Amino acid sequence: MHSFCLKMKFLAFIALCAITSAHDISQLKVPLYADPRRAAELSCHFKMDEQKLHSVKWYRDTNEIFRYNPQQQPAIRLFNITDVMVQGGDCQKDFCVVRVMPPPISTRAAYTCEVSTEGPRFQIVRKTKQMTVVAMPQADPVIIGAQKVLKPGDQIFLNCTSDFSLPPAEINWYIDEELQKLEAWQKTEVTGNQPGGLRRSWRVLRLRVPTTASGAMRVRCEARLQVLPPVVKEVETIITIHSRTQLSKYVSNNSGTKVVNTVVLIASIILLTYNEISRFTSL
Repeated sequence: MHSFCLKMKFLAFIALCAITSAHDISQLKVPLYADPRRAAELSCHFKMDEQKLHSVKWYRDTNEIFRYNPQQQPAIRLFNITDVMVQGGDCQKDFCVVRVMPPPISTRAAYTCEVSTEGPRFQIVRKTKQMTVVAMPQADPVIIGAQKVLKPGDQIFLNCTSDFSLPPAEINWYIDEELQKLEAWQKTEVTGNQPGGLRRSWRVLRLRVPTTASGAMRVRCEARLQVLPPVVKEVETIITIHSRTQLSKYVSNNSGTKVVNTVVLIASIILLTYNEISRFTSL
């Protein structure tokens, strides 16, 4: 009998633990990227089962920015911190949404949702996700100055300009998939700040065609935003390289074609003249 009572108490304890630990965060939605020109919406969905909700708190890194406590008035409190404006939120029995305006600088921060139950245990569960402040470029970069046909020994200057973004893009040049090591004066340049901290980048490439080159040269410009994970946009152009031999052959082919055309034209005139003479003498 004693052992039976102990067993029943043990099972009751296990059941109580299962009940008291049943509340959980079922879904946490935090944008991977947030545009500094518009508010980002974060949502936390949770299940309480038989337990009573005490509070929901949101943190940016270690700073509390939002609190919902249904037993207090007002139930929602906002805590603005440096560079982050908390615009508001909405909480119900199983979810809590908060809207924040990200700072106009490229930053990466951890956003945590914390859900706690009423006493006597006041159990707490938390989940965290990272959000990076990024303004995506709307268009691919543009290459200016690329000629379609070059010959060995030619030198040209190409310019690649990225679209506005935050952070500004770092620009790399590739020729036939080989990263180009540029001179010091060819570093990436950026414009001044636009609304939301956006800037445009550009970089120059001095391209000299090797004297032994021929065929096609693939030139690619890559605009890379140094965030996690990185954002990359790119554009490429194909430049045809004609060697002197090819150019000479092209000229000779054209000359030969002209000679053939001239011979055909003269033969047609002679034939036409002969037919006209024959017709006249037969009259």
